[in-house]
Amino acid sequence: MSDRNKRREEEKNRLWEEVMNKKRAYEKNSTTETVELVTGAKKRSEETMDMLKDADNAMEELRNILFKQQKDLEQMSRENGLDLDLDKLQNDIQTDYGVEVKEEKKEQKIDSKAVFTAVEEETNTEVIGQSEAIRQLTVSFRRPFVMGTPEGKPKNVILVLGPKGSGKHEAIARMTRALYERQVFVSDAVYTIDMSRYTSGGQEQIFLQDLYEALQGTGSVICFEKFETGFPSFLRMVDSLATEGKVVLNKRYVLSKGILVENQTGLVKDAVDTLRVEDKYLVFITEGKASKVQDAFGADFMYHVLDTVTFKPLDDEAVAKTIDRQTEELVKKAHDQLQLELTIEDALKDWVKSHFDKTQGATSIRSIFYDFYVSLTQAVLDHNLGSYEKLTVTAREESPVLVLETVEVNLAREKTSKAEIAAVNAEMDEIVGLVEVKEYVHSLEAHVRMQKLRREQGMKTAEVSKHMIFTGNPGTGKTTIARLLSRYMKAIGALTQGQLVEVTRADLVAQYVGQTAPLTMSVIRSAIGGVLFIDEAYALYRGKDDAFGLEAIDTLVKAMEDNRDNLIVILAGYKKEMSTFLEANSGLKSRFPNVIFFPDYTGDELVKIACLQAKSKGYVIDEPAQEKLESFFNDVQKENAAEAGNGRLARNVVEEAILKQSRRIAADPEQDMSLLKDEDFSYSFTPAK
Repeated sequence: MSDRNKRREEEKNRLWEEVMNKKRAYEKNSTTETVELVTGAKKRSEETMDMLKDADNAMEELRNILFKQQKDLEQMSRENGLDLDLDKLQNDIQTDYGVEVKEEKKEQKIDSKAVFTAVEEETNTEVIGQSEAIRQLTVSFRRPFVMGTPEGKPKNVILVLGPKGSGKHEAIARMTRALYERQVFVSDAVYTIDMSRYTSGGQEQIFLQDLYEALQGTGSVICFEKFETGFPSFLRMVDSLATEGKVVLNKRYVLSKGILVENQTGLVKDAVDTLRVEDKYLVFITEGKASKVQDAFGADFMYHVLDTVTFKPLDDEAVAKTIDRQTEELVKKAHDQLQLELTIEDALKDWVKSHFDKTQGATSIRSIFYDFYVSLTQAVLDHNLGSYEKLTVTAREESPVLVLETVEVNLAREKTSKAEIAAVNAEMDEIVGLVEVKEYVHSLEAHVRMQKLRREQGMKTAEVSKHMIFTGNPGTGKTTIARLLSRYMKAIGALTQGQLVEVTRADLVAQYVGQTAPLTMSVIRSAIGGVLFIDEAYALYRGKDDAFGLEAIDTLVKAMEDNRDNLIVILAGYKKEMSTFLEANSGLKSRFPNVIFFPDYTGDELVKIACLQAKSKGYVIDEPAQEKLESFFNDVQKENAAEAGNGRLARNVVEEAILKQSRRIAADPEQDMSLLKDEDFSYSFTPAK
């Protein structure tokens, strides 16, 4: 087989795999004309083979690919040297698969009034309490069928407003599926582009690739969300798509195996320098107001928005219906999956109504019922249930419970952990000194608890900035407190993960242009849900000529704003240097209102730390040695606490004493091996050079 024929065969195989998600092998014996189709490593049964040969849906999808992406196939063939003849390819498909490739069907006119009336009714049965928003959404999807679509422009530009949990995404997905089922759309796919993911110019190729895939896909709907925090140059591209129907790229790209690759040669045939939107609805989703949308895109964009759909917070009736539906689904799932016959009492529904997060709407209700199901599964495992027992679920003493014969199982999965809070508090109590720091940490618990109660009552919350600056000399406990703080904030429900990510300048700043922002964002993403601790943070700023450092700071400030509800950033360093660092970016100082000073330890505190260090290693420091240690520590701290290391000084002194004690015990094994005596301590300190 020639190289050209081999490449053509590979291209046909790729098309088949794209449709069937299977490997294809075409084998032809010289003595027979029988064609065998193999879709896996093992040969399927005759029944499976017949099903594959009759896979009309797969064949129809293959036709869609051939006709809908004809231009892309031609371009791809040229770029890869395939010299792909589409007519010949269609004939090969007929030969290989026994399927006649028909002419492309022209779009048939529909009775838009009847179709969209039915779609509206169907969507209203699925999305609760948003009849007016559903009506507006129906109008926006029907509009191009009534007024037509200007050539080269989007079918419609739609703005969707509403709070979280009000059903915005669900309504769009349900309506798209209903239109697909009525053959108005060729696909039920809804592409969603989260603009907050693209935070710097260095991610341009990633953004363009995602945008290209959405524009070239078979789905009719592209949703853009979180554009309020999008990178400006990418917002301008999206704005151009909405207003002009195209975006002219500032670089030339080539298409290689379906992926946009920046052209590096200068001269290339069939380069991609423009992205166009055709037969697509552009939907912009936001939890903010329309004025925020204009702030992001401008007045000309708003002129091209022909429909604004407004979802409202769930009212009491919608809440009740949502709870009823979730109750029905829980009963069914418990029966089908867990083999339980559940009776749900009204007390449980009342409990959900009073405890779901009003700011999250239906999302919070669904989350609560998911927790119920997880807890029911645990009860089945713990109590060996699952023979279709008839059980009752209710609420008693402010807790949802599953009633068994001998016990009531609590079904609530608390976002807070009393055991973890107690454990962190116990560890914090063992930390010597830092009274003001501990008081501040405990004040956060009271604030978080109060805001949770306000959300459950549907009241506005007053979130405060939890980002902090820790100043003080090395060894004063900054990292230790940061680690406990991350666990503590997870335990009280203020963070979702509770991890501590400890970094320095080297982890955030790259060596080459365009690499710093993506590197910084990758670190920030690893810390979302927890605490990002930047030690010696002032090293990020080395003056106005430090472009890379300033880029890292700018990226950090933006990410803090975008993730303010689920990320705490702590900057640590010397007090004087940190003051200078805060002037590097105008947004830094205002975002770090909590400046916590870690004082140097006193001699008495260092003795307590030394005793704790010794205890953790199985030793005890006798009293005469403790008295001399206090005097020694006081002298060292007065002379140079910064270089002495504070807590590290105590640790080093204890470790040195353990080594000397080992030599002493080796000479006289009858002595107490757990006791560190005065003679085991050198009471000397040499500053590091």
